[in-house]
Amino acid sequence: MKLYFTAFFISTSLVFSQEKQINELDALTIESSPLNPVTGESTQAWSVLDGQKLERVRANTLGETLANEPGISQSFFGPSSSRPIIRGLDKNRIRILQNGVGSFDVSASSEDHAVPVDALLIDRIEVLRGSSALLYGGSAIGGVVNVIDRSIPTRSYAGSSGGTLRSSYNSVNKGWNAGAIGYAGSELLSFQINGLSRDFSEYNSPLGKIKNSMGESSNIGFGGSHIMENGYAGLSYSRYENTYGIPGEHAENKSRIEMKSDRFEARSEIEIINSEWLQSIEVNLGYGDYQHSEIGMEDGVLPFETHSTYLREGIEGRIVLMHEVGPLTGALGFHGYLDDFKIQGEESIFAGSSGTNPAISSEDSRRLAIFLVEEFQLNENTQANGGVRWENLDRDFAGAADRDDSAWSASVGLAHELSEMWNISGNLNYSERLPETSELYSDGAHHATEGYEIGNPALNRETAVGVEVILRRTVGKVTGQVSGFYTEFKNYAFLEDTGVERDTEGNLEPVGGFPAGTEELPERVYESAKAKFYGLEIEIDWLVLENPGWSLLLSAYGDTVRAKNETEGSNLPRISPARLGFGFEIEQEKLNFGMDLKRTFKQDKISEHAGSGGGHGHAETATPAHSMLNAFASYDLEVLDSKGEVFVRGYNLTDELAKVHTSFLKDSAPLPGRSVEIGLSFNF
Repeated sequence: MKLYFTAFFISTSLVFSQEKQINELDALTIESSPLNPVTGESTQAWSVLDGQKLERVRANTLGETLANEPGISQSFFGPSSSRPIIRGLDKNRIRILQNGVGSFDVSASSEDHAVPVDALLIDRIEVLRGSSALLYGGSAIGGVVNVIDRSIPTRSYAGSSGGTLRSSYNSVNKGWNAGAIGYAGSELLSFQINGLSRDFSEYNSPLGKIKNSMGESSNIGFGGSHIMENGYAGLSYSRYENTYGIPGEHAENKSRIEMKSDRFEARSEIEIINSEWLQSIEVNLGYGDYQHSEIGMEDGVLPFETHSTYLREGIEGRIVLMHEVGPLTGALGFHGYLDDFKIQGEESIFAGSSGTNPAISSEDSRRLAIFLVEEFQLNENTQANGGVRWENLDRDFAGAADRDDSAWSASVGLAHELSEMWNISGNLNYSERLPETSELYSDGAHHATEGYEIGNPALNRETAVGVEVILRRTVGKVTGQVSGFYTEFKNYAFLEDTGVERDTEGNLEPVGGFPAGTEELPERVYESAKAKFYGLEIEIDWLVLENPGWSLLLSAYGDTVRAKNETEGSNLPRISPARLGFGFEIEQEKLNFGMDLKRTFKQDKISEHAGSGGGHGHAETATPAHSMLNAFASYDLEVLDSKGEVFVRGYNLTDELAKVHTSFLKDSAPLPGRSVEIGLSFNF
């Protein structure tokens, strides 16, 4: 592994040394960060997907869409459910947002729960790593994924009505998708309407057809804004429905999830003109009403039964006062989140089946926070920033004692211009995360991971101290960034196998074993430990040739992360393996094409408890290396005043057996085999 990165650094240095011509890129603003810095001034590592870059990686899920970004992998519980994993951290440590407000789902509680967001019609995805908890809370201790769909217009559409159409077909699962956005308006009012539909069958892999991996989903939404000289104020509504099968061990029962989510948003940004210190006010409010039912047969025999139904209703709001006081430019914010959550049915992880923890039928929570972020120009080339956040979480349980906890976070950062081409930045951050209810009070069978999970009410708040250094080059024919990070955790909460077996009712295995036909599950208990995460991420683009009518762009990226259980002197479970990728793209006036090759290395640094698993196939084992070869081509179209493109994309062209190490279904549901996607994208 060291040899690969050494060669990569040497070749990169040679490229930099040959740079002669300087080309300056357009400034890219990070909308998810409170002060909206341009990318070269941010003290955090970031990823922004929009435009052509987003067009070429759109997939069924957010996890798949982001899986090739440096530092980001995916959980991949089949083609319908996959969350992003950032620097080895996932679930309750990664906050997924839609237009800056939570997604109001339960995807963080289990790998088989999908995020109610479809990537087909979104406009932009921003990923912040590291100290993002300052704005978004302890549940973002590992990072933030913000999906931006422009459902609320921020500018006038007067005289520019039109729309976007996207559609494609994929050979690997006979999958069709189609979506459209229409927009229009006057000088004072702008509005948009959108809709999409997706339908696919079981997908093919080098192991054959993956049973029960089909799905269908739809979304419809609309929004409008009142456009003013100094800002806007708008509302939007969307309804998302998703029905998908659960592959793996429950395929024989044709287990499926039926999901629906209603979402309202209100957002406004007003520039304050006649104030000496207040620059603008931003208000963001969201309401979500979510539910999904888990349905299947028993032992492959009809009828279908609803085993459990998850219900979540929430309101989240944020008010940010952008200000300028003397040399300080900053943001003072107030954040609130009201949440009502319950699980109905016999298969609840809060059933209290073993008697270890009390049975909980519902949870009402209130999260209130205040944060302050300030930046200061030290000199012409150096900028400093810092901030602090305090939050309180009050939880009322039906069946257990109420809890009232608080946490705080802080960060400081520096960004320094080394030259007109080079920038170096870094940050030091401290974050606290309060344990989730599932980590405290779980006591039930969790069939997605085939385990019996038991929470630990004695868990303390999780704390993290991290440092990050980023070297960037945003000007010239060669651009990119290199990021190194190191984070130490105290009271890091994780599930640990105990070596004990229980049945689905929570009963311990008796002497002599369970009776024949009993479903046995390995017991997993939430524990805490001292832990550390560290790693490196690299991303480089090189405009090799730029001739009249065509150009050649080379790209490369790599990442590696290690995660250690310092208390036990072992590895933490299911950490993403190291990766290295290379690609090229040739751009002509109307025809673009390219290829990329990604090598995912073997992951044998597994938890010392990897040997337990009760024979259910979900114990962590070493994962072999694999290589994925992809290609794409597109041709630009012009019809009257409308522009678009037709495209063809090839995935896994060598039909490689590729297993995702972080997936609980890596052996029964690997990544899809060779496939071809053809499609159309049109703006009119």
